[in-house]
Amino acid sequence: MSQKHVLLIEDDRVFQSVVEQFLIQQNYAVHCVEYGEQGVSWCQQNTPDIVLCDLMLPDINGLEVIERLLSLAPHLPVIVISASDDMGDIREAVRLGAWDYLVKPIDRLDTITQAIEHCLQRHRLEETYVSDIWELDSHINQLYQDDHIVARLANDLLAKQPLNVGDYHIESQVAAGAEANIWIDYRPLTEGRVLIVMATAHSQTEQNLIPLLVLKTLIDPLIRQHLAGSDDTILDPRSLVQHINFELCHSRVRTAFDGVFAVLDTEQHAFRWTQVGDRLRMQPQAKPDLALGIWRHASFHNYIQTKLKRVHCQLPEAILSIERQSSSSSSSSSE
Repeated sequence: MSQKHVLLIEDDRVFQSVVEQFLIQQNYAVHCVEYGEQGVSWCQQNTPDIVLCDLMLPDINGLEVIERLLSLAPHLPVIVISASDDMGDIREAVRLGAWDYLVKPIDRLDTITQAIEHCLQRHRLEETYVSDIWELDSHINQLYQDDHIVARLANDLLAKQPLNVGDYHIESQVAAGAEANIWIDYRPLTEGRVLIVMATAHSQTEQNLIPLLVLKTLIDPLIRQHLAGSDDTILDPRSLVQHINFELCHSRVRTAFDGVFAVLDTEQHAFRWTQVGDRLRMQPQAKPDLALGIWRHASFHNYIQTKLKRVHCQLPEAILSIERQSSSSSSSSSE
């Protein structure tokens, strides 16, 4: 395997030296600079395989460095290594395009090489993913160009009639005029299970209807594959969310999605879900993950509630409720 080239932008000379020597021992070629401007200038003349960048640099902010580096090479993997654990810094670094974020102090240096190898592996996978991205974007282009298709598909986003499955009653309400901003779906699957989706899009550059339709077109094939017995990704909310997040982050859709993706098992009386973004309120409560479509390397979590009695999901303009007609006490946990 060819030697990989790392650019390290770090003004702490002791930490810089330690990391440099460790990476050289791991067979990386390393170029070190102390200033952000030096890093940007070096990348104008050279092409590293990956960049490690501090946020607190003596000349310019590391966030500006990330933005300028990615304007030169949009697909360049950048890992932030910083003493700042401020969520605002992390969110902004991710929004600008950072692939990973490591917080100092770093007790084990192999944490850095693991992050590097993970990013390089994802980069290699993405290079083989181009044809699939083009296919998705061709479907998106159709949506942007054909108002008749959009109008027909938009009906599928409207709140459904109440659904009764086993002991459970599912219903939803959407405020008048908010239909184009919210997608609610509850779709029967196999063996008494029901897919539950409640999602909202928030884009500063375009209407929310088309991004929601794109989200739906990503999920519908997985439902068909499950019903055909060929793939059960749809049964695991975390796997489902990871899949559609990866697709969204590689498409031309520049929209973040908040919501919940869940599977209700009416026979086992269990509710498994993944919650993304901070605009949705749920009972039972769970810590939400990052909104969909923001960061391609985001991690997501499953939560499970057993002995299910009631689920209540609320967005500012919509409500989704699941009620068990006869129930005992419930308990929840995370995975």
